[in-house]
Amino acid sequence: MHYLKSHLSGEAEQLIRHTPITSANYNPGFHTSNKIDILLGADVYSHIITEGIIKNPAGNLIAQNTTLGWVISGVVDNEDKERSKVINVLHAQVDKEDDILKRFWELEEQTSTKQILTPEEKTCEEFYSLTTRRDESGRYIVRLPFREENTLCMSGNSRDIAEKRFKSLENRLGNNKELKEKYVEVIQEYLSLGHMRPIAKDDMKKDKAFYLPHHAVVRDDKTTTKVRVVFNASQKNSNGVSLNDNLMVGPKLQADLRHTILRWRLYSIALVADIIKMYRQVRIAEGDAMFQRMLWRDCPEKEIVDYELTTVTFGAASAPYQAVRTLHQVAFDEGDNYPLAKDKVLNCFYMDDLMTGCYEVDQGLEIYTQITELLGKGGFKLQKWNSNNQELIKEIKEMENEKDQGQLYINRTNKDIIFMDNIDKVKEISHEEVKEVEIKIDSTIKILGLTWNRSQDTFQYLVNLTLTTAPATKRSIISNIARLFDPLGWIAPSIVLAKVFIQKLWLTGVSWDEELNVELVKEWIDYREQLSLLTDVRIPRWIGTTLNQKLELHGFSDASKTAYSAAFLAAFRRFVSRRGHCAKLWSDNGTTFVGAARELQELVSIQPSIAEHLESNGTEWHFIPPHSPPKLGLKQE
Repeated sequence: MHYLKSHLSGEAEQLIRHTPITSANYNPGFHTSNKIDILLGADVYSHIITEGIIKNPAGNLIAQNTTLGWVISGVVDNEDKERSKVINVLHAQVDKEDDILKRFWELEEQTSTKQILTPEEKTCEEFYSLTTRRDESGRYIVRLPFREENTLCMSGNSRDIAEKRFKSLENRLGNNKELKEKYVEVIQEYLSLGHMRPIAKDDMKKDKAFYLPHHAVVRDDKTTTKVRVVFNASQKNSNGVSLNDNLMVGPKLQADLRHTILRWRLYSIALVADIIKMYRQVRIAEGDAMFQRMLWRDCPEKEIVDYELTTVTFGAASAPYQAVRTLHQVAFDEGDNYPLAKDKVLNCFYMDDLMTGCYEVDQGLEIYTQITELLGKGGFKLQKWNSNNQELIKEIKEMENEKDQGQLYINRTNKDIIFMDNIDKVKEISHEEVKEVEIKIDSTIKILGLTWNRSQDTFQYLVNLTLTTAPATKRSIISNIARLFDPLGWIAPSIVLAKVFIQKLWLTGVSWDEELNVELVKEWIDYREQLSLLTDVRIPRWIGTTLNQKLELHGFSDASKTAYSAAFLAAFRRFVSRRGHCAKLWSDNGTTFVGAARELQELVSIQPSIAEHLESNGTEWHFIPPHSPPKLGLKQE
């Protein structure tokens, strides 16, 4: 006991006097570093604590009795030792493999085109319709769709948290001169375009405002802006509440990518473009800009300045809905004067990318003219026009050049008129020759992506494999598989091998970060290396259709029992994750399924993984007997 007290401060010794600690229940080597025998999580703590808690008079130390003995915790002020000036900062990053894998499965799911809105989505739609307005230039002004009027994000020291994050960002930028220059350029662009503005020092809303931390995202695969400033609206304040926690997300308005590509394939002449800074073309109402504040200075010697963002901000939960909804709104408001463009805006955009076409060059020029004027009414501008038809793209570039000559760019915030002296640079960005156009659904970098080759007018696959020396684990492999992008299912025979491999990983029972056995590693390496062969695949974009031609769509499939097994288990897991435990599984009694009963039963016998999975989940698999709906009352659809 004396040995224990000699290594603690006076405060701890005073606490020990009131604690029944004996030589039998304390660790004599507690003050020296040693190996850790076992780590107990927070879920175990509630099970080991017992009755008995003692605090010292100052209240900074607590002794808690547990089944393992007394545990002392708190702050010890030891005056005999010099205080350490070293601060250890630990950063933990939450892996998003689950989210990426979820999108991988969802990409192949057929969803209904008839959307049923939830009560919150209906409320969000009504809120948008009631509160959205336009300024004198026609640009749209939207409100942030808060779930509640008095939100907890209006307090909670979010500025202090944002300042700590900003100083950490400053250190990172200080160690990377090139990244800092690019980051400063982006911020200066925000200021020059009026997309952010400084806050007065005597501002009275600082206590109620919400401050967003920000950081850099570098995309080397981008052809234009490679450094993007991303705002973290999910950062929680001291109340444990973030801005995104309080915002309605809104209904999904984005068209299905497969449908968009299928429509695009009907036209002999392809026409593509994208919207410049789509989110930032929609302004935020004056009263809501205080919830989009940020901190900035371009060098550590200067004072930190408070700013607020004046447009829809990338990172806010409601931003995708507000951007697409506003794009549709300009078509509703102005589309009657541009009938050809209205349909294109509502049906041929995927996010900010336009994918459409025509059968004649004159029609393509009319589409360009109408859609440019229509979107211009709402403040949207298109760039990077491209086509497989050289005559059409030449005409469009000439028309773009005519507009650029002496054109005035007006800052909508302070009405200052800015002459663009570097018109040639603007042309270079807007009219650059792009031989391949990447087709994407999000910002995730794919190891297997789909591109459109403009000169050949074909789809082809782009393989982006990086060399790695890290051991192959279930986490790293699934992260790679989830980045296989095949929205139309053209290389399904190759993708299904990856799905079967996922099944094998689950059956081995290995943990997420456990290194795989030699056989599985070899199988994965062979598959990964053979992905590069897919770059030789060419699929014509145009399917040879003409105007007013009658079309028929035929579907077919052919799969092995192994593929059926992998598909069944994948579908069953998705069902359970969404709907909960399945006690009984009934197969349809339609003629096709009755005829395939023997095949399904054979599948179970050949692939015991299905039976094992169902058994481990306590699920019974039954076939509905013939005429069961009237007999057993089971509804058949």
